Amino acid sequence: MADMSNFKSGFVNLLGRTNVGKSTFINGLIGEKVSITSEKPQTTRNRIRCIYEDDRAQIVFLDTPGLHRPTGALGKHLVKEARKGLKGADLLVYMVEPRDEISPEDRDFFRKLKGVDSPKMLLVNKVDINSPADIAETLKAYEEEDLFDEYVPISALTGDGVDIALDRLVDLLPEGGRLFPEGTKTDKPISFLVSEYVREKVFRLTYEELPYSVATQTRYVKEREDEDLTEIGVDIYVVRKSQKGIIIGKNGNMIKKIGVRARKDLQRMLGTKIYLDLKVKVSKNWNRREQQVKRLGGSP
Repeated sequence: MADMSNFKSGFVNLLGRTNVGKSTFINGLIGEKVSITSEKPQTTRNRIRCIYEDDRAQIVFLDTPGLHRPTGALGKHLVKEARKGLKGADLLVYMVEPRDEISPEDRDFFRKLKGVDSPKMLLVNKVDINSPADIAETLKAYEEEDLFDEYVPISALTGDGVDIALDRLVDLLPEGGRLFPEGTKTDKPISFLVSEYVREKVFRLTYEELPYSVATQTRYVKEREDEDLTEIGVDIYVVRKSQKGIIIGKNGNMIKKIGVRARKDLQRMLGTKIYLDLKVKVSKNWNRREQQVKRLGGSP
């Protein structure tokens, strides 16, 4: 049993530009998918608390939408959610990927970071696909900003350097007891995770602008008492009738692919057989209307 007198805990807000690997980093640490991922930017739409624990500490990570220059109601909502990540944290972690110089978006956000008293760590991700020279140049550029307390190069995909980052995180956290019951992986309800798994499959299987026109909402999650089966219903919303046909696909092929892939993740998460009922609906221009964005694209 851990010596709770030396136990550490705290809230760690994970920030960075869109698609730098924040969700991959958190999922790798926790050991299961609690935050969805894809190669497309702006996959994460909500601030999601993801909880890591070992015998030294309980770390509550806040995975935030990626920072970008917003367009439309949905884009503005995502940036607003990301900027909320500056508040109420015991530690701020900013993730970047190697590049020749600091981006204007990063510099703009750093001006806000300078006014925050919490300790700050910089993670340079994707060392597995960049040269040591590029990593060194990136670290030098960010060290000149004199903003961060720790600088750690990692690969969220392969796990290289992640143990070092975790040790540094624990060192910077305050002593304290658990913030969530032991074994908790996220503060989001099952219904939220279900809808996110389905949305991830849409992101991965569709192209161009269609993924950014899609929202998902869970209708029901019912456990059958007479057999090892969970019945799940999820609505997939698009903004135009023509997009409904794309999601369904010829002879229903696309919706079948989405369902098969989502079902596999749901079976792993819930540990039961899954009956998944997907319905595609049109909510005209939902991503341009603030109230609809909050209802369909925001946190539950």
